[in-house]
Amino acid sequence: MGSKKISLVGLLVLLCLVVTLQTKLVMGADWKKLRTLQGRALLEYVQSLELSSQEALAFWKKIPVSRANAQVHALFRKEAFRIYMQKYPRPRGRAPVFRSGMGREARGPISGQALKLPFTSVHPLPEGPIGDANKTYRIGYAIHGMSHPWLLNNADSALWQANRHPNVELTVYDPQFDNAKQVAKIDQWVAEGYDGILVWPMQEAPTGPPVERAAAAKVPVVSVDRMVGSKRFLAAVTGNFPANGAQQGVYLVHRLMQELGEVKGRILMIRKPLGSTADSMRTGHFLKVVSYFPGLQIVESRHNPSNRADSRQQVAEALEKYADIDVIFCTGAEQGMGAVQAVDAANRWDSRAGGRRIIVLSNDDLFEALEAMRQDKIAVTAPYTPLLGGLGLRVLLKSLTGERVPRHVITPDLPMITKQKQNIYGIETLSIDEWVPYSYGRE
Repeated sequence: MGSKKISLVGLLVLLCLVVTLQTKLVMGADWKKLRTLQGRALLEYVQSLELSSQEALAFWKKIPVSRANAQVHALFRKEAFRIYMQKYPRPRGRAPVFRSGMGREARGPISGQALKLPFTSVHPLPEGPIGDANKTYRIGYAIHGMSHPWLLNNADSALWQANRHPNVELTVYDPQFDNAKQVAKIDQWVAEGYDGILVWPMQEAPTGPPVERAAAAKVPVVSVDRMVGSKRFLAAVTGNFPANGAQQGVYLVHRLMQELGEVKGRILMIRKPLGSTADSMRTGHFLKVVSYFPGLQIVESRHNPSNRADSRQQVAEALEKYADIDVIFCTGAEQGMGAVQAVDAANRWDSRAGGRRIIVLSNDDLFEALEAMRQDKIAVTAPYTPLLGGLGLRVLLKSLTGERVPRHVITPDLPMITKQKQNIYGIETLSIDEWVPYSYGRE
């Protein structure tokens, strides 16, 4: 009995050592050593790892926050980004990889706009009736903001998928960024006996109680893009928020090194609503990357509900207040376009030291923003496709017809977009022209 106990203890110790070693040396990186590095020393160490493609991006996503930049580290802790990151789903096993050319062309049934759906091969569902061909499956999709081009095309993709199945009836409801309206509609669908519900939450917390009530009534809920405030969901479709923030940070470091030979500058942050998944994951991963560079300073951090006019006003106020802004970090395309309009109006594009251009870091892949990139008004776009609604519906329909589905459906990381193709610390970018077919808001 004693020898068995000793053997078990020894096995557990060995297992702990193996796990520790794997954690320390994943992707060849010594994370303990990495925490002691900053600035050029960090970049030299990264280059010594000789990482490339998805492995290189995965490194920057995984990099821990550093104390090298005290201001950035303090902001990271104050806004509790680590908590969001710990609960954000991660792929199990080998993560799926996006390759340019993937997907299917379509026409948005609501917007009438041209779409290229990148993830039609993820959890595919054959065209035609599903499950019981004699039954009509009623599904509700509560998605805010059909006036927003990203959300409009998200709803497009869900309705496009529903139209492929004659016995699926999809009702799309827009609460217009009113959480109370979204809650009331979810409760209504549950009371009416809908077969399933899709939810795009503006913020996590308000969706918790209605999802709990739906689960109690045995109505399955799938969240799309962002997380809901309850654990009683059937499945969550999430995308590449961590990659977005890391890509923006890596691009900024690369750009400043090219321009100045060092990483320094003053950053204005124009962000999505506080507490939203998109803002927390993008900002948190951006801050992790830039935390290794003490020469960076955040002059202000502002939030708005993904509204271009609000973004323009916030950037205009900052441009008036500060004579020197080097970087405008945006957590969405509407923030990015608002920044472009404000800098245009103030005639401040070349107002950095030495007449250098203000660097606008944007997210999402609005067609209009890609056109702004052609004019050197947006430096980089970290794309996040809106065309996830169809994937969410496929997952829900598969479950309703008896198929087991994963609780977390994680879409592939998408490559960052630069005006011309570049290799940034082993990460290959795509050019504007290569990404245009996948962009949203395209006629």
